[in-house]
Amino acid sequence: MLFFFILILTTIGFAQNDETFVKALVAQKIAELEMQEYPEYFFRKEYCEGNIQSFIMPGGEYCTSTSTYYSVYVFWKEGEDKLNVQKFDNCGSFKPYTIVISKNITKALKDKKGLKAEKIKPYMPDEKEVNATNTLAQSCFKEYKFFLEGLVFEKTFKEEDFTKNSDNKSLALFKLDEDISEMIGYFEMNGKFFREN
Repeated sequence: MLFFFILILTTIGFAQNDETFVKALVAQKIAELEMQEYPEYFFRKEYCEGNIQSFIMPGGEYCTSTSTYYSVYVFWKEGEDKLNVQKFDNCGSFKPYTIVISKNITKALKDKKGLKAEKIKPYMPDEKEVNATNTLAQSCFKEYKFFLEGLVFEKTFKEEDFTKNSDNKSLALFKLDEDISEMIGYFEMNGKFFREN
């Protein structure tokens, strides 16, 4: 009886959400952008397998990712030189921000066909690295999906493909990702993302 009482207490005000929950939030946002007829938008999804995170929500309840924490950033153009960005994660949505588009992002979005055609070369560790690698190390991924004036395409890669394979550094996607990572890092470090719910 005591076990059930403890179980009930721990589940009150405690939410666990998985990737399906995050996908539903992002799909709803994409549907809104389509209805408002924005010609250019894209999102970046990032995650490290098995990384679990917990948060205290604005109402005081707890929320945690069930198995892996996913964060997705949706970007949509607001005029020629501005982008809006909105974050979504396992625990809900955040308020959108307006940012100035960097030269690298502008360049990548202008050359849509070139961006789509780019090939990301996977990083291939040498034998020493494979033998020395900690088996508990997490694999971290980024996924982009672009909706650019009727052209829809995706790019998925492991983070180490960009951090350890110098062949990828000339790609427009690499430069776009670098600028986005810097911006997101600044927002996260300075507590600029505020939850909507």
